[in-house]
Amino acid sequence: MQQLSYQLKKQCQIDQFVYLRLSTCPDGSGVTKLIKTVFGGVSAFALVLAAPAWAQDAVVGEGEEATVIIVEGTKDASSSVFEYSGAVTAITAQELDQRQFRDLSSLSYAAPNVSLDTVGTFKGVANFAIRGLGVNSSIPSIDPAVGLFVDGVFVGVNAGSVFDTLDLAQIDILRGPQGVSFGQNTTGGAIMVRTADPTDYWTGYARMSYEGPVDGGRGTGMFSGRGVVSGPLSETVSIRLGALHSNDGGYFINQFDGKSYGSDETTVLRSAIKAELGDKLTLVGKLEWTDNSGDGAPTHNNGLFARDTFEISVNERGFHDSENLLATLRAEYALGSGRLTNIFGWRKYDQQTRNDIDSSPTPIFASDTETRQEQWSNELAYEVGNGPIRVIGGTYIFHQKVGYDEARDLSFLGAAPQFGGGKQDHDVYGLFGQIDVDLNSFFSLKAGLRWSREEKDAVVTYVRARAACSVIEGTCPYTGERVAGENNGFADKRSWDNFSPRLVATWRATEDVRAYASWSRGFRSGGYNFRITQPDAFEDVSAMLGSPAFDRERVDTFEVGTKWQSSDGLAFLQGALFWSEVDNLQREVVVPSLTSGLAQSIYNTADARIRGLELDASLQPAEGLSLSANLGLTDADYQIVFFDLSGDGVIDDADLALELPRAPRVTWGATASYEVPLSRSKLLSANVYFQHRDRYAYSDNNWGFNYGSERLDASISVRCLDCGVTLTLFGRNLLDEVQFGADAGLPFAGGPFSDGNNRPFDPAPASGTFSPINKGRTLGVELGIAF
Repeated sequence: MQQLSYQLKKQCQIDQFVYLRLSTCPDGSGVTKLIKTVFGGVSAFALVLAAPAWAQDAVVGEGEEATVIIVEGTKDASSSVFEYSGAVTAITAQELDQRQFRDLSSLSYAAPNVSLDTVGTFKGVANFAIRGLGVNSSIPSIDPAVGLFVDGVFVGVNAGSVFDTLDLAQIDILRGPQGVSFGQNTTGGAIMVRTADPTDYWTGYARMSYEGPVDGGRGTGMFSGRGVVSGPLSETVSIRLGALHSNDGGYFINQFDGKSYGSDETTVLRSAIKAELGDKLTLVGKLEWTDNSGDGAPTHNNGLFARDTFEISVNERGFHDSENLLATLRAEYALGSGRLTNIFGWRKYDQQTRNDIDSSPTPIFASDTETRQEQWSNELAYEVGNGPIRVIGGTYIFHQKVGYDEARDLSFLGAAPQFGGGKQDHDVYGLFGQIDVDLNSFFSLKAGLRWSREEKDAVVTYVRARAACSVIEGTCPYTGERVAGENNGFADKRSWDNFSPRLVATWRATEDVRAYASWSRGFRSGGYNFRITQPDAFEDVSAMLGSPAFDRERVDTFEVGTKWQSSDGLAFLQGALFWSEVDNLQREVVVPSLTSGLAQSIYNTADARIRGLELDASLQPAEGLSLSANLGLTDADYQIVFFDLSGDGVIDDADLALELPRAPRVTWGATASYEVPLSRSKLLSANVYFQHRDRYAYSDNNWGFNYGSERLDASISVRCLDCGVTLTLFGRNLLDEVQFGADAGLPFAGGPFSDGNNRPFDPAPASGTFSPINKGRTLGVELGIAF
């Protein structure tokens, strides 16, 4: 069994068969060394309350072969987790399989101070947050605070980021601003997804699974199947082909009609080709097509039903339908003493939705949307040096077109249909460079700088009562007046120049201990709101600011950290303290509105300070047993507020006292994996994953929120080593925790759990809510074969 990790791997003999372990053959040595140095003697406590370190290095003795798993895209000469001077978590293909990984939201509880949630309004829209920096929106013109990169290509919008995935090699989670490496929109961090490359030998696998609810009052389950084959066409060319299809009948029961709700069907086709042209040039091209369709958002109403239940009742079934096409081409060329790398990417994404926004059996508020996005990008970088001085420099260009249409039906309230939206051209040009210098055998310095120019050219039509039209097709008016005294919309163009530096000092105290201190700066794009429903208020603010665009967000993060590994590679511990100063915090402020249902305004609302601690540990105390534990602390506070966040009409201490959205104070958990041979040809594997996440706010006024949760996942599998067949039983969310992707208050659709008052973290809303809900407890079985 091949287990990929940041640890170096050694071949070990178990009974009469051979398999690859996480590190050197476990003999119990080095465990006592774990209770040593790291943050001045904190390691004994941190071993129990430290974040999972799936990725680490082990020190290899003489004559031992080793393979180091590289962190993709760090743009550092040293890119293993032990050598990398920053906070990073890597999850390999083997570990993704153990977790029964389905999509990126499956890893929402996989690392401290990290939330990889979806908003739930539209299928597949990411609302990722790291260290308290993220978004709470489905509006496609809001750029991410956590950048998503697939095979090195930045995904320009949050939409279409979280669907069933196929054949991944590794996922890296980089915490903190990544401005030098990846430019804007990585103020919280970056998620690096690497799909598997073609192999120079024939291999493949096929898997079939079924999972579904086991509790009463729930809907039906989901079937899925996937298969991959990879191998050489010649001595220089190899290919990889894969396919996935899943069919979910709907986890929930809609009390309105008694039928299953939440159906979803996904098809993924992927192809890849790799060509090694001589000793210097390697080309890897990949093409992926994803088709997804099903019901509208399964939305809970906290005014109609208790907040901790999975009950829903909607009269409008709605739908979602999307298509995504992604192509990447990576070229690496040995040039002189260095390496030239070019990464090109192209993506086209289309989505249509209809949702029951009032989340009730009464036809009050339904919404139709369409999103279209097309992008291309190219990065060219040259890296040189393998001695005391290492340099990398490069250029980057990115272009995308984004269009969004929205129609609102509030006819139950006597309102005419509303139409509007926006479209924009978005261009980014960048130059970056970094130098890494070893001053001696103990100290090194790293300095990096990225300049980028960003341009956005937008047309926006206010979402108001008007004749049916489409901004995407150019039939909606954006000049002139809708009625006397109210404009139809606007056209505007704006640009921003950004400089993102990074400085790092690293101390190699011993072969087993590293310490670092860093300062990094990142920017999140300014831009335009495509969902303006209150034009008078918007134009008043725009006139005061002198622009209809909200401004960029800037984050400066100071971080100190230390890492320790035992000499035998059986134990690893790392910790980091961070301090982030956030200027012009960019937020979507959501409030109920009788005229539009929900009013969503995007402004730079405040300056904030976010401080925290992250501890990472892993241990192999016995043969076949791997343990890890985690702790993340976040202290996020507003420093200056320049927008009425609380909704009381004034800016005062009530606004300063609010909690920052998506910033739980504490996350902690532990994992355990155990492998034991049942016979000469059979292997038993068991895995348990537990993670706690504190209560956190969804909305800026803190009316919408999620309770604290305890996520427990587990799996047990038996593998036939001779025949390649594996049978796995698994469970997700075994404690049946209720969590929402969004939680927005409405001025209508209340019920027995409404109290007429909106207060921060009050389980009883004033009226109804729009709260797309995640699945509860599921059990499943998977049959797989590898060849």
